[in-house]
Amino acid sequence: EEGSPILTMPTPLLIIAALCSFGNAKDWTTNSSLRTMAEQRKRVPMKMYEVNLDLPPSQRWDHVAKDFKQYVPAATEYLYSFIPKWALPLFEEVAKDVEPYFGDEYGGEMRGLSQALGMKLGDIVVMNLVYQVESLGLNCSNWNNTGPTQKDDPGCMAVDRDQKWCYCRENAEHIRSIDGWLRVGDTPSFKSAFFGTSQGPKGLCTSIVAKDLQGNIFHGRNLDWNLPEAVLNLAIDVNFTKSTGDGNQRSSFLGSTLVGFVGVLHGMRTGRYSVSLDARGKGGRPIPNIMEALLKHGHTPSQHIRSTLSSGDHSFERAVTDLATGPLINEAYFIVGGVGGEEGAVIARNRAGAQDIWRLNASTFYRVETNYDHWNPVPVSDDRRTPAVKGMEAIGREGVGVEGLLEVLQQWPVYNHHTDYTGVFAAWNGTYQSWTWRLAA
Repeated sequence: EEGSPILTMPTPLLIIAALCSFGNAKDWTTNSSLRTMAEQRKRVPMKMYEVNLDLPPSQRWDHVAKDFKQYVPAATEYLYSFIPKWALPLFEEVAKDVEPYFGDEYGGEMRGLSQALGMKLGDIVVMNLVYQVESLGLNCSNWNNTGPTQKDDPGCMAVDRDQKWCYCRENAEHIRSIDGWLRVGDTPSFKSAFFGTSQGPKGLCTSIVAKDLQGNIFHGRNLDWNLPEAVLNLAIDVNFTKSTGDGNQRSSFLGSTLVGFVGVLHGMRTGRYSVSLDARGKGGRPIPNIMEALLKHGHTPSQHIRSTLSSGDHSFERAVTDLATGPLINEAYFIVGGVGGEEGAVIARNRAGAQDIWRLNASTFYRVETNYDHWNPVPVSDDRRTPAVKGMEAIGREGVGVEGLLEVLQQWPVYNHHTDYTGVFAAWNGTYQSWTWRLAA
């Protein structure tokens, strides 16, 4: 299913969009140009591949990789745009002996993907840690992924009362001094006060879990990573299969990922539960993230999701327990939807375990999670929570379903100019629908 086609956007305009979204005198959520840009894109169904988990890890992705080798140069360029030179030896060290850091299964898959895609193993390691380390070049003004928060912003004060890192006065004042929005043709340096050495925002998400009038659970999500088109070409859905013992293959679980990335960003065990990942605390601090990976061998959140999905045909409650425990490289939110009743939960994860589990209950038919703790207000400069809540109240419990969740997920600014992916899942009936948002050819 597709939306309206859009005009092809020149590279300078994409740069401007990224700059504008970081916020200046105007709130990005009220900027009509950004909204028009988002609404002119189209929704494109993702292709499903089968990955046989009975094969040796190094061979599982060979048939997938051959369809995507053409995108490797652009993907590699994107990855290296986030990593300062001083950090590269860390990833090269991991690549020398990848299995002890990621385990035999994931490490073996990384080796196989390296060979099948023609990428250096160190580049595959970077790809699998890019979310954890891409903020290496960012500064305090970027903490909420969309721009400098306002002075004394309630959401900012809730997590950083002294405003030492959440609000960056120098950068915010510099941005406010600009007269209006940047014009087409402006080519600001990415090494300015706007970005440090980053080339754009990352990691925003919205996840919703809700129950319909019959008590069936539906789960929807947007992923707003602002990926370049060439990297978005790597996005696929995967049916992970195992042998039934009689020579046939059966679906073990479904997941969505990027080719070269061994974790899954969201997934589902049909008849059991679905799970999605939202960023928390901007993905944590990059240096502690790296140390957690190197010294404690923690999972990335996407690897933790995949391990949970693959660990057995267990229940919603067991999935919540597994996702709430175990070491993580960085903090995250796991949003879990079961099959019925009150089987819905938002897990706020620290590295060591769950800080909070926020469940569906008899008094509410939905939970909405963006990128902020539900017990704190959201930053004024990035309020996607309120529009999502209003959208859910508008459709009501009688409107919960695939089309109802899509209606909410496609409302501005829940859906925005950085949204790469939208999906709706229902474990109770096997629904797993995925789309990427693309520029018209």
